[in-house]
Amino acid sequence: MPDETRSLDQLLDAIENAVRPASRGGRRPDAIDRILSGPERETRVRSLRDDPVVARLREDLSNGLIRVDTANALFRVAARVLTAYTGA
Repeated sequence: MPDETRSLDQLLDAIENAVRPASRGGRRPDAIDRILSGPERETRVRSLRDDPVVARLREDLSNGLIRVDTANALFRVAARVLTAYTGA
């Protein structure tokens, strides 16, 4: 992972972890568990990593079109907030 986009990748990891379903272990199965253990459902949700805006941001960071220290500071703050909010 290139150093100039490390904070962006950490932010994207925090976002993906925040929206990933939590483990439901340690209790008796219920109807929700039966649905979750069934075949995987299809969704139109896609990772932010694949979004063209993120791809362009990554390219601009790598090309020096955005100050890396400023962008990384923003990514670190956003990742910290997400981690604190989700407890991840």
